[in-house]
Amino acid sequence: MIALAAVLLLQAGAAQPVAPVTVPIRISVQIDPDTVTVGERFTVIVRVRAPAGSTVEFPVSTDSAANVDLAADAAVAEPRLLPAAAGSPGEMEQVAGYRMAAWDIEAQPLGLGDIIVRSGIAERRIPLASYTVFVRSVLPADTTLHVPKPARDVLPFAYPWWLKWLLLALGILLGAVLAWWLWRVYKRWKNRPIHPAALAQREFFRIEKLGLPDRDEGALHVALMVDVLRNYLAARVNGVRASHTSTELVAAARASGALDPEWSAGLAELLHQADLAKFAAWRVDAAKARELGADARAVVECVEGRFMEQDKRKAA
Repeated sequence: MIALAAVLLLQAGAAQPVAPVTVPIRISVQIDPDTVTVGERFTVIVRVRAPAGSTVEFPVSTDSAANVDLAADAAVAEPRLLPAAAGSPGEMEQVAGYRMAAWDIEAQPLGLGDIIVRSGIAERRIPLASYTVFVRSVLPADTTLHVPKPARDVLPFAYPWWLKWLLLALGILLGAVLAWWLWRVYKRWKNRPIHPAALAQREFFRIEKLGLPDRDEGALHVALMVDVLRNYLAARVNGVRASHTSTELVAAARASGALDPEWSAGLAELLHQADLAKFAAWRVDAAKARELGADARAVVECVEGRFMEQDKRKAA
């Protein structure tokens, strides 16, 4: 019985399959040096350990969007398969080397594609995207926080202390001269000659604005209006003087031809009534005062009109 049991046990053990020994895939990536500058060459060594009989396909180019490229040297543009180190039983090792250069600062991915390991009908991809190289900048430190010194004059000029006082005195002197010149100009403008007719019209307007007839001062209104007339004739008509009596003034105006006989008679009557108002205390009501004042203005306009006609005839 014991022998039979042993035979059965041996048969049962022979019927069960023996599990094969599985060899894991291992990689290592060595970057030398691990810190470079922009454009500086560095070496990447990739080691892959896989089951014996496997084929390993290494990437031969970098991602076009990456800032790391394979070196431009044609002798090292392709990854180099290095001699494999002796591995444990049942596994093999393959090594690839890359010459690369980075074109931007900070940590940059290598940009290498996946490693493809084929064992029989099985295929496995091992990504290299997580491996990076650090690129440091060769530019000087940022100076944006530095406060620059204030700009200096191109040609600094140090003037003596007395110069500003001299300039101040010259400014005051020039201001005084300018003020004196402006005052002279104003005085000449104020004292400029005024045409007798314009002056008479201005004085007529001023006297009328006083409103003397409405205040029971008609005689004064007539006297003032006639005085303006006498001054105009003395300034405008040859031979007439302001000191002439009424009779002498009418005779001089008629002799000069400034008035025709009809206007001469009207002027004589106007001067006579003005003499009564000034020297005989003749009471003149408001309506009569305004009428005599209007007559004085009319004489001035008549005489000025005759002079204007004479000037036109001379010009023609």
